[in-house]
Amino acid sequence: MPEIIILKRGEMAALDAVQPGFAHGYGLFETIKLAHGRLCFWEAHYSRLSKSAAVLGLKLVHGPAAILGAVRKLADKEGISDGIIKLSLLKEAAGARLYVYTRPSLPQPKQVYLQLDPTCPLNEHSILAGHKTHNYMENVLLLERARAGGYADVIRMNTSGALAETTMGNLFYRKDGAWFTPSVSTGILPGIVRQALLETLKVTACEEPAGILRHVEEVFITNSSAGVLPVDRITGQDGEHIYHCRSHQQTHAVARTLARIEQEHSCKI
Repeated sequence: MPEIIILKRGEMAALDAVQPGFAHGYGLFETIKLAHGRLCFWEAHYSRLSKSAAVLGLKLVHGPAAILGAVRKLADKEGISDGIIKLSLLKEAAGARLYVYTRPSLPQPKQVYLQLDPTCPLNEHSILAGHKTHNYMENVLLLERARAGGYADVIRMNTSGALAETTMGNLFYRKDGAWFTPSVSTGILPGIVRQALLETLKVTACEEPAGILRHVEEVFITNSSAGVLPVDRITGQDGEHIYHCRSHQQTHAVARTLARIEQEHSCKI
């Protein structure tokens, strides 16, 4: 059984350049929030990693207890109780190897401006759809392009023209007094925070055209590290006004709900 590689900040790991994990980005990863010495939504993160590994032919030979032990050792080495824990499962010729490391929490913008970008649709038919893989170059390129234009992120549609997700998070919007989010059938990544809110709030998962954003009351995006990020403005590629926030009242209520369920579904390390 391959050992779990624990990487303290500043340490490096040797990767064989001809192995699939390095050569082709053949791997999976999880980004897990560590808050007050507790891993948020640990069971859901492990479940997603193990299920994707089984589907994509990656051998995750370590159980949750062994991985938690590695996270605990890492946190002790780093002397941290808050931050971001990363798990990477990379394919090797004889199987796969798990890496455990940290990254600092990233600062969040005071105002979140998004751009609706139809130029690079999400492929809902891709064999990788719904999996958090190391093949993230497309997402990063789109994100860099958006930030160069003064946006926090872009909203993507899929090949059918349905509203999908941003490059780094899941999308939620409120219309007629109810919350909605794109369904997994659109090809999105089924985010851990997204699933927690689906199970807790009365959220409808659906497929709708991007034009629906012209008629919404509030918008927010989610991911495991940032939680709930209220969206202030959405514009089209030509600068066309699509959405401008009047109030984040309901979004702030969702953020308070998330803080509660995050605590309930956390695991002490």
